[in-house]
Amino acid sequence: MNLGCLLLLLNLAPFEINFKESIAPLLVMNCIECHNSSVTKGNLNLETLAFALKGGDEGKAIVLGKPEESQLYLKIIEGENKKKPEMPRKKPALAKPDVEKIKAWIEQGAAWPKEIVLKEKAKADGSFWSFKPIIKVTPPVIKDAPDAWKINPIDAFVFLKLKEKGIRPSPVADKRTLIRRVSLDLIGLPPTSSEVEDFLNDRNPDAYERVVNRLLASPRYGERWARHWLDVARFSESDGFEEDMQRPLAYTFRDYVIGALNQDKPYDEFVREQIAGDVQAVQTGDSIAATGFLVAGPWDAVQRVTPSKLGRLQSREEQLEEIVSGVSQAFLGLTVQCARCHDHKFDPVSQEDYYRVKAVFEGVDHSLKIRAHGLRRLMGAKEESAWLEKTAPLRKEIAGLEARDLELQKQLKEKQKEAEALALLMKEKDQVKSGLEKLRQQLAKDFPVQMGFVGDREQPKPTVLFNRGDIKDPKNEVSPGGLQAIKLSQVDFSKDLNLPEAQRRILFAQWLTHPENPFTFRVMVNRLWQGHFGIGIVDTPSDFGFNGGRPTHPELLDFLAFEFKQQQYSIKAMHRLIVTSATYAQACIPNMNTRDEYKKAVAIDADNRLFWRFPSLRLEGEVVRDSMLAMGGNLNSEMNGPSFKPYTVTQLNTYFYHLFDKDENIYNRRTIYRMQVITGRSPLLDALDCPSPSITQPRRSPTSTPLQALALMNDSFVVRQSMKLAARLKEQQPDLQMQIELAYEFCYSRKPNVEELQAGLNVAKEHGLETLCWAIYNSSEFLYNH
Repeated sequence: MNLGCLLLLLNLAPFEINFKESIAPLLVMNCIECHNSSVTKGNLNLETLAFALKGGDEGKAIVLGKPEESQLYLKIIEGENKKKPEMPRKKPALAKPDVEKIKAWIEQGAAWPKEIVLKEKAKADGSFWSFKPIIKVTPPVIKDAPDAWKINPIDAFVFLKLKEKGIRPSPVADKRTLIRRVSLDLIGLPPTSSEVEDFLNDRNPDAYERVVNRLLASPRYGERWARHWLDVARFSESDGFEEDMQRPLAYTFRDYVIGALNQDKPYDEFVREQIAGDVQAVQTGDSIAATGFLVAGPWDAVQRVTPSKLGRLQSREEQLEEIVSGVSQAFLGLTVQCARCHDHKFDPVSQEDYYRVKAVFEGVDHSLKIRAHGLRRLMGAKEESAWLEKTAPLRKEIAGLEARDLELQKQLKEKQKEAEALALLMKEKDQVKSGLEKLRQQLAKDFPVQMGFVGDREQPKPTVLFNRGDIKDPKNEVSPGGLQAIKLSQVDFSKDLNLPEAQRRILFAQWLTHPENPFTFRVMVNRLWQGHFGIGIVDTPSDFGFNGGRPTHPELLDFLAFEFKQQQYSIKAMHRLIVTSATYAQACIPNMNTRDEYKKAVAIDADNRLFWRFPSLRLEGEVVRDSMLAMGGNLNSEMNGPSFKPYTVTQLNTYFYHLFDKDENIYNRRTIYRMQVITGRSPLLDALDCPSPSITQPRRSPTSTPLQALALMNDSFVVRQSMKLAARLKEQQPDLQMQIELAYEFCYSRKPNVEELQAGLNVAKEHGLETLCWAIYNSSEFLYNH
């Protein structure tokens, strides 16, 4: 056969176009972003052949064998006078060989295997920075840095970035500023006058380090930093939604967090206990209380008992999504919940991944029995076994009366029209109710046990993937597991669809805290950095995916994450490393000698993302309130236990919370012990940007509004605390000038200058010392940490 014949045959019988290799990549790259099951522009979906054959508003995308009638082909060819093709929009036109491929493929009958469903490619994949392994980073050697910047390894990374941008770091803050800064930062309270004086008089080179160690050892530290974690954990002491029923025993989770931080519990253990502390090999009351994290968020109790089976199922799906969202954002810094209805648009998280994680928590419920409301005894297995044995006779008696009570309720319904029988039944029911109350009181008195709100557990049925998240369109069953893009050695999730409920969470906790997991420890050290500087190295602390921020100092972030592991996951060790750095010790406000450098730095990095100075941080509402109580000498330092409730409750079809403000010791505890009900929040704290407990708040965004000024000027609490401070000053100093000097020492950790003293004397003489104290509480110097 000669060459001409061979070419003729090849022309007559072209090679069959392979869809997977030749066509699918073109559709994914150019079409699927706008034509998928979630985004169907022109009512056209190109995920499958069936959808393409159905077509959209402008006709069928594919007419088998006829490209000239197929919109898929017509939209990608040049128009008259070589007019640019209509599709793809906002992207370059397809190359001519690619257009010819699509034409030939349609002519050949558009073979498209049914099992191939096209999905938009995630913008981030395994090569994205946050998915890469944490590596050991050696701090750079900076020879021309000031001596103070050559001690702490953090400073080498920060100084190198500043040097690259031509910025000089700010000078070190004075000692008064430093002790006030670190005290507000670590324990959420200003230093006392004696603490300031002791530090100023201590000439030892390690004087500051000793202050840091004292603050970290204080029980006030746990109260301060627990608030940061509770923001992330969406901790609420009520259900939210229309009923917003109280959770009186939810405080046990808050107390667990405070205790864990004060004990410096290793972070990997802290994580594991919150995921599976109730089913681990050795259980304690604390480890069980830790799992309150899983059910800390809002819960629609009303929908769970709706007559509609579909409504109950939908409510359950919403509840599980909230748990998956809370876990993935808090520990991984990823928005796994975005893959509930389709593959994640930006991160390598598939819809199957979402259901794998959901399967882990499928057996977790806020409450299986509405009356019990997810309560559990907070005691280890041995303790609980002993308690059950001791209380068996009494509990048996209670169970008998409870059964009789249910039977009587049934009989009462049946005997509604028989007056005599009804009267006898009512009498017996009253007797049973009275007997039950006495027995329960006896049980609580003779065998006291701490209860906590941690939710209920049950062995779930196999998890089903719902097409596009539609509960009416179930697809395949999915086994529990982690994210497939994060493959870790030594953590093997079974493919068993009926894996025991406890084993699911134990394995997931191990997967989360595996040393090779690239997210868990990066996310936590970034949260710690944010707690100290107001913003993290990554400015989206719960989103390390494509849509989140990029690290300003990636090498520093990896250094801190690796150091965290080296320090046995000690949170206090990381605090110590950060607050003893020269970066942290920088001045916030320029002095006469540094104003030109300050202006230059602002022009280059106005947002201070390179950390060339310490930021001016508005104190959180909790710190403002606690500081006022401390200044007035009436802060109640009682720790733990039931939250105080500055409201009364009216229960009708829902719970109504009526706020009040009383000057009683029980209401003067630290703000972290205030009952966190969703619809009973404090107007003062709300004005100062304290978040709603109904949502996770990874980073508070301070605002400046007239409402804040009005609240601080007029709120009855602020006015009363101004009077308390004035009374305390008068008790300690008889002379007005000395009272004003003492007010400055209490509130600002410094003495007033001549002008301030004279202005203070004028105000106090004309309007009273209480007015001066009120003005101090409204001042920027009191409300900000510099």
